[in-house]
Amino acid sequence: MGIIYFTEGATMNLEDFAKRLPKNFTEQEFVDLMNQVIDLKTIVDLPAAERSALFNGVQYLVDFIMLAREANGELHSHEGHPVVNYGGPFIPHVLVRPEGFEMDRTALETFGVGEAEKYFGDG
Repeated sequence: MGIIYFTEGATMNLEDFAKRLPKNFTEQEFVDLMNQVIDLKTIVDLPAAERSALFNGVQYLVDFIMLAREANGELHSHEGHPVVNYGGPFIPHVLVRPEGFEMDRTALETFGVGEAEKYFGDG
């Protein structure tokens, strides 16, 4: 079975991404490696059907990885609710953007690098 790349310019697959991401990575390192898997700039201009198909593929991976984490005893909970850690750049979309903030297209250009500070401060 061959490697399927999302774009012509891709130089690695997601498994390679997971192996190459440093333990203490910066947001920019994360984005730079993701851009080697898929050209993030092209996602905005994909036809809606292709963007939907890509979303379905990525959501399938999320669901499959969540099941693998659960099966391997890697899930954590807080007050009885499952907690999923995420360490990549913050993308302020409709499901996670704090109340009172309007949609901002900037993250489509920054790929989330530095976006968390706008919403949550320096932490």
